[in-house]
Amino acid sequence: MYLDQRTKKFLKAFALVAVVFVLVGCTSNLDQNGQLIASRAINESTPWSLKNLGFFDFILTYPIARGILFISNMLGNVAWGVVGMTIFINILILPIMIKSTESTQKMQLIQPEMERIQRKYAGRRDQASQMRQSAEIQALYKKHNISMLSSFSTFLTLPIMLAVWQAVQRVEILYTSTLFGLKLGITPISAITEGEWAYIVIVALVGLTQYFAIEINNIMLKRNPRYKVSKQQQSMKTMNIVMTVMIVWFAVSMPTAMSLYWITTSLITIARTVYIQLYHIEKKKDK
Repeated sequence: MYLDQRTKKFLKAFALVAVVFVLVGCTSNLDQNGQLIASRAINESTPWSLKNLGFFDFILTYPIARGILFISNMLGNVAWGVVGMTIFINILILPIMIKSTESTQKMQLIQPEMERIQRKYAGRRDQASQMRQSAEIQALYKKHNISMLSSFSTFLTLPIMLAVWQAVQRVEILYTSTLFGLKLGITPISAITEGEWAYIVIVALVGLTQYFAIEINNIMLKRNPRYKVSKQQQSMKTMNIVMTVMIVWFAVSMPTAMSLYWITTSLITIARTVYIQLYHIEKKKDK
């Protein structure tokens, strides 16, 4: 993928900020026994204080955790608080995701043309050839109305989703709650080793929904008559499988409530991608 100098500078600056947020937001919440560390717990009496929480938790994690507790009190179970808050956050970031999905689909559709340009200039490292390649790629972007910044706008949502991930783990009441007989605070792997096979179902749902959440964009992309399989898409299939396996591993080794979060997020991703395809991409095309 070609990036102009302006876009490269933007991405470098954003990557630096993102790394700082991730490092701050990825503090461990569980001890070696899988129990919530007392100092990391958030409940209704936890003060909203920058001094006690730190910057990342103060502006993102704590408000989301309190949102989970608020919905839990309304609906009577912390599990519905996790589901409800996950849905609410995804509604908030929907405008960003619409632009990102539209741009991503356009990028995938032009991959065969992009590969043709790259083959044309393969092995030609002189400045004149590089400038001509750059000009052809920029013309391709302009022809299809593609903004590289829109393609990367989804990264703006990563700190928010990281905060949701952190907040779910840190809600104290979660570790003593159940849903449909499943204990939300224990890890599925520990329950399965004790012969509680019902936890296999929720882990399987994590794997299935996660895989289709990753693959749905390619499925919807095939609706476009201009669709052609590119080398990049073929190489992504292996990465999609690896990503699914990684999420399943996280699901079995973290509190069961996190599985609810991943299932909800995956289902929202599937529904959002279908909605964007039908009511934004294809509707615009028809007009």
